[in-house]
Amino acid sequence: MPRSLLLPCRHSRCWEPSTARQQSKVPECGGSRNLTHLLHLVLCCMYRMVFILLGMCSGSGIAFGCTQLPAGTSFWVRLSQPVSSYSAKTGMTVSGFLLEPPTCDGVSMLPTHVPVEGRVVSAHRVGLGLVRETASLEIEFSRIVTQQGSPVDINGRVNEVDNARENVKNGVIRGIRSTETPQGEISSRLKYLPSLHLYPDPVLLGFKLLFPLFPEPEIYLPPGTDLLVGLKDNVDLPGEFVPPPPLPRLQHDEQQSVAEILGQLPTRTLDKKSRDADLINMAFIGTGEELAQAFRDAGWKESDSVSRQSVMRQFHAFLAKSSYATAPMSRQLFDGRPADLTLEKTFDSYGRRDHLRIWKLESRVDDAPLWVGAAVRETGATLSVTRMGFMHHVSDDLEEEQRAVQRHLPAVDCLDSVGRIERLGMDKAVINATGEVLRTDGSIMVLQLKACSVPLSDLNNAPRFRPSSNFSRYLRKEILTVRSDLQRANCVYALFGVTVTATNTLRRMSAHRADIRSVHVASAFVLASGPELHRPPIETQSPTPPTISTMP
Repeated sequence: MPRSLLLPCRHSRCWEPSTARQQSKVPECGGSRNLTHLLHLVLCCMYRMVFILLGMCSGSGIAFGCTQLPAGTSFWVRLSQPVSSYSAKTGMTVSGFLLEPPTCDGVSMLPTHVPVEGRVVSAHRVGLGLVRETASLEIEFSRIVTQQGSPVDINGRVNEVDNARENVKNGVIRGIRSTETPQGEISSRLKYLPSLHLYPDPVLLGFKLLFPLFPEPEIYLPPGTDLLVGLKDNVDLPGEFVPPPPLPRLQHDEQQSVAEILGQLPTRTLDKKSRDADLINMAFIGTGEELAQAFRDAGWKESDSVSRQSVMRQFHAFLAKSSYATAPMSRQLFDGRPADLTLEKTFDSYGRRDHLRIWKLESRVDDAPLWVGAAVRETGATLSVTRMGFMHHVSDDLEEEQRAVQRHLPAVDCLDSVGRIERLGMDKAVINATGEVLRTDGSIMVLQLKACSVPLSDLNNAPRFRPSSNFSRYLRKEILTVRSDLQRANCVYALFGVTVTATNTLRRMSAHRADIRSVHVASAFVLASGPELHRPPIETQSPTPPTISTMP
């Protein structure tokens, strides 16, 4: 439509929904009391209505150019029924719903909570351990049941189980080896070549027979488990398919208020030794009750305080390869204050979890409290001798963790609107207090909360999975222990294991040094580019005020 036909339409006197008005970006209709302008007003409003209808049609996959979801498109599914390697049979149905729908050109093609159906392709249990040491489970999703007509047939396989101890390879969920633990590695392997002479010492034999902790080798996915599913083939969308409306965007004045407030605050948290720790990358608008309810209903837990009991629970989870859903989090300060809320979300792994520390600010936005947070994803945990405790490793992709936090809240209908604020003075790559690299796009995600209306199943409150009887589990423990020692409790395998471990360690150290060098090079480039591009230290000057950007 030529621009000249749009210019006279300035002040609206015809009805139009606000969402359509924002999407169409058409100037408002104007009016006059004389006949000529009245006719022009009628024609203008008729055009506006036609434009609205075209805008509604533009939400369809055809108008967006998205008539097909290409192979490799991924989306998150939350299970609504339990699945385990111990009891699953080939062909058994698996049901769930969309937690984060697939997108096309940045547009979500389906709403959340749409049912997803699949089946078990293969399931292999450990049983007594006579045949297998590890379990495996393969699930394929075949159909998305939309509310707009015929179901959408897909061919999707699992690419990841969120925060799980299990790994996924070629669509197959692979369980852990129960003997691959500190207590399972104790043997007299350095004395012997491969032989049947496994336990020459009575103390070692008694330890193998009586040590109580033995990780569960079977795979168990309770209701609430989050799976990242990838499409194996292209998926054609129905012709009548219309994507859902996107999440509302934060109002401009609200974003401007948040930007001005955050411009006066530090960009980093500090650890107990006053070293730079995490980056502030989240902000929330809402009451304390709305904030607590939103994360509670989404499956997040508030962490325990550090105590002798919590330390023992951490050590137990480390040895048993299980989760500690409320494990203590290290103390960090923001603007001189400890966090008001320390939240985390995990599944069945001690080392993998989402962490979120939240501080309440004195400022308010539209008479609602404003909170800031530092979100980070832990990817592993080791027992560090140099640090005299557990060392947690984190993912360097903070933008992905922002998306993870946002992904959980719409599923329980706790999110009112969302926005992004770009802080120009925020470093894009930094080093945290433990020497690991964190990368960011320099933005803070702002989430405006509301009262939740769709509570979901809490996987951490699911019944504990214990297959078979106590005697069968003890017999399985001894069979798997003897089987592992026959294969690995000798100096030949020990030499092989040391070689593999040393090689992997050297590779990780080399990659880590490269990451550290890249951060230093980037910092040197900023310094060489001039003082206007360098963010000065917080102690001497205030941070650069942020700017507002739209959500992608």
